[in-house]
Amino acid sequence: MSGSAVQQKNRRRRPKSHRTVNNLDPKSLSISDIVDLHGIKNPDVIFGTTALQISYYPEAPFPPHSRGFLYLHKRPGLPAGAGEIRFRVVDFGSTSQSAADLFASGMDLLEHAGRRPWQIHMLQLYTTRQYDPIRRLLLSSGLIGEARYREAEQRVSAVDLKKIGISTILDTISDTFVIQLPIMTLKLAFIHDECIVPADAMAYRLHWRDRPENVEGPWRLYRGGRSIMILLLVLKMSELTQVCVLGSAVVRYELKKAETNKMFHGAKQGEVVLVLRILELLDPVGPDGVPYRLSEGGELVQGTSPGRYWSMRLDRARKRGIITPSSLKILEELYLRGSASIEAHTGTSGTR
Repeated sequence: MSGSAVQQKNRRRRPKSHRTVNNLDPKSLSISDIVDLHGIKNPDVIFGTTALQISYYPEAPFPPHSRGFLYLHKRPGLPAGAGEIRFRVVDFGSTSQSAADLFASGMDLLEHAGRRPWQIHMLQLYTTRQYDPIRRLLLSSGLIGEARYREAEQRVSAVDLKKIGISTILDTISDTFVIQLPIMTLKLAFIHDECIVPADAMAYRLHWRDRPENVEGPWRLYRGGRSIMILLLVLKMSELTQVCVLGSAVVRYELKKAETNKMFHGAKQGEVVLVLRILELLDPVGPDGVPYRLSEGGELVQGTSPGRYWSMRLDRARKRGIITPSSLKILEELYLRGSASIEAHTGTSGTR
């Protein structure tokens, strides 16, 4: 069904219960802005005066206790196209609480896997006509200015974003994001000051092995899909007595100087390259009950070369659209400024 057909259908359909959103500003919410989505598959919600259907996950209803505020989540200083609509689940235990108190004490609804907040990204609002009512409400309420709106539309029209709804989007290069380890193909989309980069394959065959000193006995290989088992077989052929971690991990891009000529493939000692750092293992215990061990400050993701970390030289990262002048400046300020150690910016330990 075309986007216009969906929109016309939504105009005719009225919600079966009161689910109307007139405000998406988290700073000026009222109790009347609370909507109840729990247990409903593709609920109808009126944004302003027009209804549309929103979904939690294909063929799945919103989870229990999904009552709260739909709101615009954005961070200052990010380029046009960044931000998302989220759902803040609130606790109705105290009827005397104000909307502001309920919002502050609530938590964002997580997506089906429980790894990140459920969201409708701003790029989806600009590329999918079904979301026109949300976009119009943001404009009419001043949450998006006319100049910002035109700038975002120009940036979106310059690239193909047909599959952006199923992509991992980085609003800024320093954002953390979740990946499944090991992973055959890492696909990401980027929002830079200069441009928007559509989702594309940015790395292949990534994994992380627990350190040898933490492991006793032979390799532990865990079940997974066909692609995962193929990758584990490739890794096992290296004949290293290590644990290949299977599970979700929080990672981020960083810059790092090669400490030796053999640290990164093709990089000489002292050369700065792009790396991926694991900050947290969301599945810290293997299926056999043995916990993985992540060093304080995290570990670098490994690639296909035995004993070497995954890396990308900066000239290639520019060609791939991972970095631009503005995003490179962000990473340089975080990891290369002055004499500060790169390791000092790694955050917290990998266990939760």
